Amino acid sequence: MDVSATLICPNLAGDQKNTSAYPSGSWPVDTPGGRFYAEWDDRAPVTREGQLIFFFQFLQAGGRWEEFLRECPLHHTGNRGSGAINVMGTVLLSVLSGHWRYAHINGVRGDGINPGLLGMCGTVSEDAVRLAMRRIGEQART
Repeated sequence: MDVSATLICPNLAGDQKNTSAYPSGSWPVDTPGGRFYAEWDDRAPVTREGQLIFFFQFLQAGGRWEEFLRECPLHHTGNRGSGAINVMGTVLLSVLSGHWRYAHINGVRGDGINPGLLGMCGTVSEDAVRLAMRRIGEQART
């Protein structure tokens, strides 16, 4: 028997015709970091940053994140490979968390979920952000 023919055949006898392509109780959310599956649990404790996945979906759907990075005047790769996406993503996460000073940026350093949703490798330190911002040319600032 040809194995490839059995894999292609849809709706074998006894199979359900309308099966979900994603896990039960969740729905797909496309973000700049790829497709993730969101779940809603009214009883689970979450932080205020737990809802950022839906904002990142908005950024992806409108192409806003890619446009922001394309138009960004920061063309920098740090000593440890922290490119513009990691620097600007760290700033975005910090601002969305309600931070208003460089020193507050370290509050998002331990976030293991949201950087991946933006397609980042990880967050950078407040010093890396400060040094990267100094490298933006004077003409680009005006």
